[in-house]
Amino acid sequence: MIGCGNPDAGDDAVGLLAVRGARARLGSLRDVEVVEASTIDLVHLLEDVEGVVVVDAVREPSGLREPGTIVRAEAGPAGLPTDLRSSLSSHGLGVGEAVGLAVALGQRPQVIFLGVEAGDVTMGHGPSARVAGALPELVDRIVEETRRLTRGQSRP
Repeated sequence: MIGCGNPDAGDDAVGLLAVRGARARLGSLRDVEVVEASTIDLVHLLEDVEGVVVVDAVREPSGLREPGTIVRAEAGPAGLPTDLRSSLSSHGLGVGEAVGLAVALGQRPQVIFLGVEAGDVTMGHGPSARVAGALPELVDRIVEETRRLTRGQSRP
């Protein structure tokens, strides 16, 4: 599993915090690697893997989702859905764009994306109360998806 984000930018740290929590619960599973990365590293990390859970903060382009809302998507032949392609990354390359680039380069791992709608991404702040409140459910879902991937199954 891969957690993305900036640990110093409020709600953008949620992917990193969530995979840390999931790591503690998945310690007994063999063949599960937990990586904390920036989205710029994601294309390289998708090489030579069969399946991966990617976790990050997201922002719905129209702003209609409430902060703390958990979203799930699976990458298809074109990558992730376009509503997950708005980037919180300071590099301009978000998870959606990175997965799309990996697909364009011929990499075809099963990618399950779990995200949390971000509210406050101010530098120097911690996660907002709504995003912090979503962390326990997000960790549960990461564990569930990771176990499903390690058994070679995915949700329809």
